[in-house]
Amino acid sequence: MNKDLRSFIGEARQLGSAYYAGVSKPLDPIFEPSVIQQKLAVEGRYPIIRCDHINGSDLPLVTNLFGSYELLGLALGVDPGKPKSEILQRFIEREQNPLPTETIQLDKAPVKQKVITGDDVDLNQLPIVHHAERDSGKYITVGVLIIRDPDSGVLNAGMYRHEVQGKDLLGCMFNPTHHAGYIYRRCKELNKKMEAVLFIGHHPAALIGTLCEGPIDLSELEVMGGLLGEPLQVVDGETVNIPVPAFAEIAIEGYLDPANETNDGPFAEFTGYYGPSKDPVGLMKVTAITMREDAIYHDLDPAHQEHNLAGALTLESTVYASVRHLVPSVTGVYLPVSGCCRFTVYVAIKKRVPGEGKSAGMAALTANPGIKIAIVVDKDIDIYDEQRVLWAIATNFEADRDLTIIPNAMGSHLNPAAYGEVRTKSGPMNTKVIIDATRPVTLPFEDPIKPPQEVWDRITLEDYLE
Repeated sequence: MNKDLRSFIGEARQLGSAYYAGVSKPLDPIFEPSVIQQKLAVEGRYPIIRCDHINGSDLPLVTNLFGSYELLGLALGVDPGKPKSEILQRFIEREQNPLPTETIQLDKAPVKQKVITGDDVDLNQLPIVHHAERDSGKYITVGVLIIRDPDSGVLNAGMYRHEVQGKDLLGCMFNPTHHAGYIYRRCKELNKKMEAVLFIGHHPAALIGTLCEGPIDLSELEVMGGLLGEPLQVVDGETVNIPVPAFAEIAIEGYLDPANETNDGPFAEFTGYYGPSKDPVGLMKVTAITMREDAIYHDLDPAHQEHNLAGALTLESTVYASVRHLVPSVTGVYLPVSGCCRFTVYVAIKKRVPGEGKSAGMAALTANPGIKIAIVVDKDIDIYDEQRVLWAIATNFEADRDLTIIPNAMGSHLNPAAYGEVRTKSGPMNTKVIIDATRPVTLPFEDPIKPPQEVWDRITLEDYLE
């Protein structure tokens, strides 16, 4: 079976309204799909949303594929109702076992059912959304860009923002520290155009694979296969020497000429604030669009929690590995939505010796420069329940003993509170914090109250409640 976007939507739909919602009324691509998603979030609902009719396009739109942690688990084959901790462990297991891609024939690739080239190329035929009031335009927000390292030949895949700047022009914003940024700058040094494929719509496990944080010589296309549990099938491009995922919904081919750049922004970022704008970004000249006959356009609201959850497992895996290297008794890592799924991390450990809580916090902070706050708790605290984490801080933590502050550390320039070497100006630095909310291991401490295990296991609410 070839896993793809529509197979996942069908799986979610069978699970009911908590996982799937349909919108049959026509929607304006300016704001309306995002507002529907945001209104559902206010009610605490995060289903996949399919919008059948978007004004100005013949294609339906689907969004919120990463709307909840449960959807991430479903993407990795973890049954709903299983403990959330199993989701990260499943991700780690599959990420560590990448699979080589498999090339198939053109006539067997759904993404080649419709081929558009030359003057017929028109990005305005796609239901691309204008997400927020101050956004500079319409953005493809969950497209995956595939490029090739000019030195090693290794394929790189990553998810970036792409602003529509003409019928065949797309802005491409790379974070300077991302691998695509390094490859783009290398092409600039070589005075060489950079071929690219931007694909839209695939199984979410494959999309999560494009966000992995491995070395630059690791192809994310192989990680995508590992997370899918089957090789990613690809097909040759029409106008570029870059493979295209055969079971994607849409593929946009073209090239970026580093000598011809543009700028973009403002843009509603994952932080809930508008990010930096008018910085130079790459410009992609589109040479072909291929798609399924009944293609589904995949969108992501960048200011919604799904933007943050999309990359949560990748970062959690990185933090888990970093902490485990220093504190082998780590039992869990979680990046909560309240911390934008990257600025705050909760770490649970089975504490054995004094100081392990603080060591776990230091290891968590060094796992990724964007992490700003590390909160460490004992393994009996459910790190997916923020009320329990806050309870651990309130009852175990004393600031004069258990708080560590690290100023002037490399951080995230997108964090609105970040600063530069001149403290009054914005920049790429944060002040990091470790909160050690673990209980002492060599000193007396009150026992937490727990229900009797035998009674807890024996009683099923459905047998007692009417």
